[in-house]
Amino acid sequence: MRRAADVAGLLAGLATLAIVLLVSYDVLMRYFFESPQLFVDEVASFLQVLLIFGGAAYTFRVGGHVRVDLITNHARPAARAWMRVVTLLLGVVFLAIVIWVTTQSAAAAFRYGRVSAVMLYPLWLPMACIPAGLALLGLAMAIALVRQVGRALGPAARRDEVPPDDAG
Repeated sequence: MRRAADVAGLLAGLATLAIVLLVSYDVLMRYFFESPQLFVDEVASFLQVLLIFGGAAYTFRVGGHVRVDLITNHARPAARAWMRVVTLLLGVVFLAIVIWVTTQSAAAAFRYGRVSAVMLYPLWLPMACIPAGLALLGLAMAIALVRQVGRALGPAARRDEVPPDDAG
């Protein structure tokens, strides 16, 4: 899991670099040589999908996600542990639903041969990045859920939130 999330995070980082280079190339060609590059808009959009959904599991795994601590900061550690169990469980269920729907959408795009408007790229490939990235995120959350349940049911002195993977 760790290696898959790291690879997906690396691909998301490379997608960011590719977007910057493509947009810079388009700006250079458009404003200095009056030759806009039509493919850049589509490719950059596809790469943004990879960036967002490819980096989600890595971000979750290292604890880089945004948290709202209005309630958890003032709760006892044991209560925090069980709140984390509930929120992870809800997250995994929600992701399962979204993965199912987006997989069906990508499969339909593949089945009907849908292509992009300008350069006629097959749309199923970037669409498949969505459920693939969410599945990786769901797996990371499920692993965290198992660890969290173990912590919540463990000795009273250790009941609290499980730290991110890289924190120990």
